[in-house]
Amino acid sequence: MDSEAFIRGCEAALKELIDEMQTPLMKYSYGILLNYADAEDAVQSAFVKVYMNRKNIRNPNTLPAYLYRTTYNMSVDIIRKRRFFIMESQPANKNCDYISEEMLDALGKLSTLDRALVYGRAVEEMDYKELSDIHGKSEQSLRKRYERAKKKLICILNANQQDKTLMMNNTLERRKCHER
Repeated sequence: MDSEAFIRGCEAALKELIDEMQTPLMKYSYGILLNYADAEDAVQSAFVKVYMNRKNIRNPNTLPAYLYRTTYNMSVDIIRKRRFFIMESQPANKNCDYISEEMLDALGKLSTLDRALVYGRAVEEMDYKELSDIHGKSEQSLRKRYERAKKKLICILNANQQDKTLMMNNTLERRKCHER
C-alpha cells in the first residue's frame, strides 16, 4: 500500500488501501459492535472520514493505525446512538465463521474498549505498540486492561458453562421424574 500516494489523493492508492484493510477493519469493528451491518457502516464511515482528512496525516506510516482508530471511534459512535435511541437489541450475525455464538454473548458483556483489546490481541494478533497507537493510551495501561478483560471473559465463559451444565442436569432430573 502506498500511503504517500493515498495522502496525495491518488484513487488507485485508495482502492488498494480499501482492498487491503477492509476485511481486517470489518473483523475489528464486528468484534466491537457484534453486529455485521453496524460494522459495515462503521468501516465505510471510517474510510470516508480518513479520505476526507488525509491531508492531516503527518506520517504516512501511521495510516493503518489511523484507520483502526477511526474505525474504533465510528464503532463507539454507533454504540452511543444505539443507547440514545434505545433501539431494540439487534441480533448478532450468526453467520460469523470466526467467533462462536457463545463467545459473542460473552464479548457482549465486556466494555467497548475491552472488546477492542481482546479482539486486537487475540484475533488480529496486534502487539501493544499497535494498540497504543490506535487507542492513544500507554502500552502498559493497555497491557493491564487486556489482562483484566481476559480474566473477566474467562469468568463469563466459565459461568455460562456452569449455567449450561446446571440446566442440563435439571432437564435430566425432570425427565427421570416423568419416567417414574
